[in-house]
Amino acid sequence: MTQRTAAKVAGCTYLGYIVFSMSSSILYARATAGDDASQTLSTLARMISTARVTVLLDLLQPVCALLLAVTLYRLVKPVSPTVALLAMLFRVGEGLLGVLPILSKLELMRLAIAPPIGLADVSGYLVAANELLHRPDDGFSQFFFVVGGFLFACLLLRGRLIPRWLAWIGVVTIGAQMVVVPLHIATMVPGSFVNLGWMAILLYEVPLGIWLIVKGTSRSKLSPIGAREEF
Repeated sequence: MTQRTAAKVAGCTYLGYIVFSMSSSILYARATAGDDASQTLSTLARMISTARVTVLLDLLQPVCALLLAVTLYRLVKPVSPTVALLAMLFRVGEGLLGVLPILSKLELMRLAIAPPIGLADVSGYLVAANELLHRPDDGFSQFFFVVGGFLFACLLLRGRLIPRWLAWIGVVTIGAQMVVVPLHIATMVPGSFVNLGWMAILLYEVPLGIWLIVKGTSRSKLSPIGAREEF
């Protein structure tokens, strides 16, 4: 795979990842609307087909994460092979951990379409549903994403492979999210902070995806000696 081909694949994957993720989030929010677990399950039972579509969209997201891991590694390897490998491993971890939210979603769907028959089972049924709704499964995948994404953004900046202003947006926005996501997992900050961080990262990933498709990456401005130095 040439650098140009890797850049195009990475750019298309960035944009596809965003589309799949946002579409799944919007559709699943509609399919699970409700003020409590009981209402959520009732809505989910009525919109089970929509929820099944989100599962398919969710399955595409780990594929995107793995594609980005390989193609971005190919692009930034000349800058620092060791750091590039570390960044790739984090993005691979993101892809593997990305299946956890799908498992919770499938279990919640099973509860929605198979409600308890007796009143004695209702309490445990609602407790199980509430637990699935609030499990932080996606937080672990997000943590691996922000660490890997931050390292890749730093390498793109250091190698001057993309415009410096764009690389700096990535370093700043993903760097900030790298602080917020662990705090959210530890229940120290609310989810609204995390959501704001993802919106800020869009200011980096959307232009980056377009840039990689149209322009590709510039040749690293590092000297041959500097290219072999570790970051």
